[in-house]
Amino acid sequence: MSSQQPLPFVTVLVPCRNEQAFIAGCLDSIVHNGYPSDRLLVLVIDGMSDDGTRAVLKAYARDQPCVRVIDNHGRTTPQALNLGLREARGAVVFRVDAHACLAPGYLRRCVDALQESGADVVCGIMRTVASTASPMGRAIAAALGHPFGVGNSYFRIHVSRPTWVDTVFCGCYRREAFDRVLASDPGAGHEAERGRDSASETRGPFNVALIRGQDMDFSVRLRKAGGRMLLLPDISTDYYARSTIRSFWTQNWSNGVWAILPFAYSSGTSISLRHLIPLGFVLSLVATAAAGLVLPASLWVSAGIMSLYGLVNLTASLQAAWRERSMGLGILLPFVFLTLHVGYGIGSLWGALRLFGLPQFWRRLGWTVARRAEPVSEARS
Repeated sequence: MSSQQPLPFVTVLVPCRNEQAFIAGCLDSIVHNGYPSDRLLVLVIDGMSDDGTRAVLKAYARDQPCVRVIDNHGRTTPQALNLGLREARGAVVFRVDAHACLAPGYLRRCVDALQESGADVVCGIMRTVASTASPMGRAIAAALGHPFGVGNSYFRIHVSRPTWVDTVFCGCYRREAFDRVLASDPGAGHEAERGRDSASETRGPFNVALIRGQDMDFSVRLRKAGGRMLLLPDISTDYYARSTIRSFWTQNWSNGVWAILPFAYSSGTSISLRHLIPLGFVLSLVATAAAGLVLPASLWVSAGIMSLYGLVNLTASLQAAWRERSMGLGILLPFVFLTLHVGYGIGSLWGALRLFGLPQFWRRLGWTVARRAEPVSEARS
């Protein structure tokens, strides 16, 4: 961007709920990122936190004129984002996770790249860091930075040059991208779950029916509307991973569930191979074990699957431990990887079972079939 051109006004959306341990660091990294405060608005959309987060936010709003707090009575992330977009100002909008800290200069670098590249969304790479110094916390962070843990998710495993990608983390968006997605798919997210209080729904470009996975859903719909997303390797955000195996299991189980359930609530849903592999792993073990009840030879297949997985797991664990310069992590990492894959796989299986029981899925499937049949019937008439 030319030095003579004024910097665009930027709004940063930070959805949060019960983030007392992380929200101060997140806001520090935004407010002190180097972007002019008179060209910056930070909207923290809080889901009625009850852990001390509210006190931190009130202090920030009092001391930093560019920080505002918005109450999100619906308490979910897509509702928070839609609320924030209603209050956003300027032509550029960032979406920042409360568990993240931006590298210095991140905002300006993204804004410049957005203007120069013609992309609709720009982001940097994610550096997964331990939220505690405990061995387990470090092992979890290492697993989330390795391809065996996250597949080919480019913003996690990093790239060497600017790369067009299918989704982003802590993205910098052209404001018009949200309007384009909403115009191309105005009904997305409005078919919320039955029984949810309609007063708590906040319509907008993010699907309010999706407790998780709303970012991927939006990215798919943006790409269908002609949007492009650019990943930059020279800037980064730090993401603070879960620190206990229990919270890590819960997170991955929930991620697995919501990798599948969006098919009931969004026409833009798609799923990549990396999200299906854990489900395939769990299903193969369940199927061969069940077959072993009547065909004992099937247990050898099950043993072969586990042996192959164990070999790959051990290799990846040693590689990740070597990269972290802590071979002691090699003892914990096999267990962490197993927790990640099995938790995600069982969550996906549970999500699939729930999906087939949801009337929304069958209605949407019927609409999809009808839409695909329309051009054929018109051509015949």
